[in-house]
Amino acid sequence: MNILIQIFLLIFLFNVSAFSGESGELPGQESQQPKEDTEVVEEISEETEGMNVSNVDDLLEPKDINEINLPKNRLVEIFDQYFLEEINLNKLVVIGECEKNTTEGKCYVVEPSKLSNHFNNYYFYTNANNQVYSIIAFNDKKQGDLNKCKEKINLWRDYFNRYDLEEKKPTDNSLNFVMTDAPQQNSLEVFASCYTEKLRDISSSFSIKFYKNI
Repeated sequence: MNILIQIFLLIFLFNVSAFSGESGELPGQESQQPKEDTEVVEEISEETEGMNVSNVDDLLEPKDINEINLPKNRLVEIFDQYFLEEINLNKLVVIGECEKNTTEGKCYVVEPSKLSNHFNNYYFYTNANNQVYSIIAFNDKKQGDLNKCKEKINLWRDYFNRYDLEEKKPTDNSLNFVMTDAPQQNSLEVFASCYTEKLRDISSSFSIKFYKNI
């Protein structure tokens, strides 16, 4: 019995480690139904044959899960685009240009293949080396219910909490947040806001901005 318990714990730790830092679905992205893995189910059924319910409950005690403290990964890409790399034309469609914010850089209006229905505009900013260092995703439609935007803020806050990002104070604002992975090299800052704002050629009612320090 002890051998079976050790096998289960090893399988559990391996599966959890493999998914450490995985981003999963973006908030507002349609999720696909996962395929059933019948082989895994059958293997577990064979291994647990003869075990009673109390033994299974012991293996699934929450205290075992809470003791596992997995490291978080950096946020290095979003909307099919890695930061400080050239625009990924394999997964992004450039549909126009926008107002740049540096003299030597450019701004592109893009349509990612992996997007969120929370936004209807995606602006990618590049530097003199054609590397994407900033991304702004925003919605320019007027919001009718501010509580719905608060729900979006909470969804994105939970999403970014999976990564090595710390929220800057104040942390109790339900309408916006700022996160950063500083003091790491080329630190990333993430700004989310439900406030109506105008920035250059952007008119937004809900936005998320990513700035990679270079």
